[in-house]
Amino acid sequence: MDRLLRESGDPGTVLSYGPDPDQLAEVFGEPGPTVVLVHGGYFRETIDRTHARPLARALAEAGAHVLLMEYRRTPGDPTTAVADLDLLESRLTEPVLWVGHSAGGMLALTRAYERQAAVLALAPVADLARASRLNLGDGAVTAWMGGTPEQQPRRYADLDPQVRLPPEPPSVLLVHGSDDQTVPVALSRDSPAESVVLPHVHHFDLIDPEAEAWPALSELVRSALARLPRAR
Repeated sequence: MDRLLRESGDPGTVLSYGPDPDQLAEVFGEPGPTVVLVHGGYFRETIDRTHARPLARALAEAGAHVLLMEYRRTPGDPTTAVADLDLLESRLTEPVLWVGHSAGGMLALTRAYERQAAVLALAPVADLARASRLNLGDGAVTAWMGGTPEQQPRRYADLDPQVRLPPEPPSVLLVHGSDDQTVPVALSRDSPAESVVLPHVHHFDLIDPEAEAWPALSELVRSALARLPRAR
């Protein structure tokens, strides 16, 4: 992640989708099939979208129109982040591919809870209850959710992909690296949605255009964009 931050480069064109300073997106690429990119960081306020710029730029260079979104990361109140995805989605005028990494992968999956949506979730925190019990991110999930599953059962029931995703939702794919030491690969393998595991791939390899996994990831994005329904 340190190298991704060092090589983040200039921001894209900033587009506000709400009044809060975190309700914005950076736009990369020319108009065309659109990717909404949701960054990770274990929902922490201190980690923003900057480290995802290399991926946004690479996707744009490959022909996508990319919205690298920022969102509110409010400790103890997960509803603000989900509300921000809802708000941005309400401003979209055509179908998009939601691509999220890590915590952002979990948020991207919320798009498929009650309707069909195209989602590519990269190393997602796809089981919030298990992530809390495993103390992943030094308790980051528990802090973001405002407590453990036992303390906040309704929140987990409402938001956890492991609970909310229907069996094998169409156009949803979870991608995980076999060597991920940040988010266990089992969280994707055990998901109700389809998953694929890339061998010898680490957590940040999935958003690193210089990693060996990049050609496979680029092809997955290209294929998913090609399947998007055309706006009428």
